[in-house]
Amino acid sequence: MKTLLFPHRFQKVGWVIFALAAALGVYLCITEFEGFGGSYTMNNIAIIGIAIGGILATCSREKVEDEMISHIRLNALLIALYVNYAILIVCSLLVYDFDFVQVMIYQMFTILLVFMFIFRYQVWRLQKGADDEE
Repeated sequence: MKTLLFPHRFQKVGWVIFALAAALGVYLCITEFEGFGGSYTMNNIAIIGIAIGGILATCSREKVEDEMISHIRLNALLIALYVNYAILIVCSLLVYDFDFVQVMIYQMFTILLVFMFIFRYQVWRLQKGADDEE
């Protein structure tokens, strides 16, 4: 079966791009976009960097890409999807007006971040279990 994953070497590049863009995004959120003449440009750089870096980091092959990793990847994606829409439903009931726009901005990355966390955690548990058996 053909998988649409990037080569493993893209994973490291993705993590670097993601980390730098996420740091910029956090900085922009903390300072509320003050201090930059081109805050929209910086905002776009952060959004695009987080998206591209996150996709490269999560959609790249592992060093050993077997059926177990594929199963973990699928389960992590489904859990991330469920969590993402649960948060969206709750926020749509509780948040109104311009605050909802802020929620939707963060919501763009929720599925990616939850997937990254769950997938990495489950792969770590799998590797830890294999190390414990030796």
